[in-house]
Amino acid sequence: MSGIEAVRKIVETEGQAKQIVEDAKLKAEEILARASEEAQKFRQTSTAEAEERKAQMLRETRERAEADARSSDMETDSLLENYKKLFEDRKEVAAKKAVELVLGG
Repeated sequence: MSGIEAVRKIVETEGQAKQIVEDAKLKAEEILARASEEAQKFRQTSTAEAEERKAQMLRETRERAEADARSSDMETDSLLENYKKLFEDRKEVAAKKAVELVLGG
């Protein structure tokens, strides 16, 4: 191989190397762009799922609180009814004793 051929081969190899480097840069940029796009989609999906879980937890908490409040109201009503009955019974006993004292005394 002559000197000119060797130089031509070197220039040709450098051109191929330069093209390989450019192709690699383009491929790397494509990969980065795709990775960024996938990461953005993942963030959006994760955020949407987190929002849905939050909404579900709020609904469940509200339902439990309402059920607890209804239960507490029923318990309070039952206690009030028992106190009212006890009051009426004691009032009746007191009235009978008062009548006995007045009539008997």
